[in-house]
Amino acid sequence: MKTPQAFSRWFISFITISCLPLITHAQQAANPALDGAISSGDFNAYLASASAWLTAKVPADTNRITAASLKLLVKDPALNAVLAQRTLIAKYGAANLGTFAKADKENAAFLSWLMRNTKAMELYLEGSTPTGLKAREDGNWTLREGSLETWKKIYYADPESRDGMYLRLAIGASIGPQGSNSRGAGGQPEPLADPVSRYTYFKTAHKNRELFPSFDKLNVWEYSKVTSSHARDADLTWGRNMINTYRPDFREGEKVVQLVSSVWRRNSPVSYTNMATVLQGGGKCGPRSSFGVFINQAFGIPSIGVAQPAHACTAWRDTDGVWQVGYGKGWAASRLEGLVGMDFVDGSMARANAAQFSETEHMRWLAAAVTSKDQANLIARLATRTSQVYTGKKVDPNASFNADEANADPGVEKGAAKPAAAKLGVIVTKKAPVVPVKAVNGVMHIEAAKFTKTEGQGMFFNQPGVMLHDSYTPEGKPEGSKQVYFAQQMNYCWTEYDVDVPAAGEYEVKMKAASINDDQTLLVGCGTNKETTIWIPMSYGLWQESKPEKIKLGQGLQKIKVSAPNQRGVALKWIEFKPKGK
Repeated sequence: MKTPQAFSRWFISFITISCLPLITHAQQAANPALDGAISSGDFNAYLASASAWLTAKVPADTNRITAASLKLLVKDPALNAVLAQRTLIAKYGAANLGTFAKADKENAAFLSWLMRNTKAMELYLEGSTPTGLKAREDGNWTLREGSLETWKKIYYADPESRDGMYLRLAIGASIGPQGSNSRGAGGQPEPLADPVSRYTYFKTAHKNRELFPSFDKLNVWEYSKVTSSHARDADLTWGRNMINTYRPDFREGEKVVQLVSSVWRRNSPVSYTNMATVLQGGGKCGPRSSFGVFINQAFGIPSIGVAQPAHACTAWRDTDGVWQVGYGKGWAASRLEGLVGMDFVDGSMARANAAQFSETEHMRWLAAAVTSKDQANLIARLATRTSQVYTGKKVDPNASFNADEANADPGVEKGAAKPAAAKLGVIVTKKAPVVPVKAVNGVMHIEAAKFTKTEGQGMFFNQPGVMLHDSYTPEGKPEGSKQVYFAQQMNYCWTEYDVDVPAAGEYEVKMKAASINDDQTLLVGCGTNKETTIWIPMSYGLWQESKPEKIKLGQGLQKIKVSAPNQRGVALKWIEFKPKGK
């Protein structure tokens, strides 16, 4: 008579042998057991047989289970196919998966494709894996309910979503749909966008080369930190257009997060109806954090809001694949996604080594699958050892980008700390030969970058004039021309132009400029005549022409000065003088 232990071993062997022909060729078209589970919506038997088959693949003698033997085991394509199927069923829930399969024929067909595509299942599972080591070790996490429904819609809407980077993007949009990230500031959120539209939005922006190059290389988890943005698609488009127009220098090194420095640190006088109004009105740490996350995501950079003691700031993935925290304290004071800062850093770095991360998680899936507790415990311990081997960049837990800006806006509140010198862009003092601008049909059109001289002095650090930037179209295409930027918080700043005025008299002067705040002005002066004030339209960072104003000019070579009183940043494309009444 068999003992209970002996009977258990015999039963597992019987199940394994019985189901072996059905599972070993799981990726092939003919798999009656899989087809039966999908058509009936009953995945319990398939789950049990997969567990038994996987258990038989692991040595019964635990002395033979080593890290080396496990690494070889999880490289076996046949085993990986069954392991991914078994893990997907367990993590989604056999009953939930059955309900999904039986809902309609499209669902069943999609599942048939997915559960025969080992790579797609692995991307889905690894992208959904928690970031924290403890959660990965516990293994109690589940796949997001509804993610298969979202993915299915994308799958049928776009055949390109079935392979390559668009497959990764599709899965990311499924596990991280719009609004699943922190909502933050930016107005009352609209109903969540159709999941296909959020995927299509970023795919289209990528096809049009509107996103940064790093977007191509993201993993599924990182894509989910882009697609999950609470911002509307229209806001994301505006964010890119605004940066490309107003501060194109922030495109260099993918450092658009630096625009957070222009979000005025004060109680906003305007209502937050969208992200443009957050930039317009300003805000304390919460809105600044929301804006930092949003502007990164607009360009395809993964980003997450960060909580710190009595503060909120921003984290993002840099071009080296390392997560940074800024506008607050360092990682040691941070908390995000339910983790303390350094645990998040460790988890994100573990993902950066994709091969090792995948290998480790496959071991954990195997530990959860085998029916022997001794086998499971040993495999889990070996998986933990491999997950703790990291040879990448070291991260300073106390370092933070622009940490000084966690305080109040310099010059707004008394006693505010003065910031250290910071590089805001390309700063130049123009010393070019005098080439006067001549009138064409009586109109003098001056490209702002064609100044003959510039000077300036910042409030808290030296800055010898305006900044000179390459110009881009709103979509991010180089124009082959230049523009200037009058930076915020300058004691004084001016440019000078040599102009050959055809006739003395009264002229109308207007500008093409971009501003992100209300009540911004530039002054235009010539000789001893009274300066003319040009009110710069509040254009939300996009080019707009100012209202024409009157100015008197003398005949002949004149030096025209454009100066900035204390304002919060104006980009200038051109200035134009037209005889009054013409």
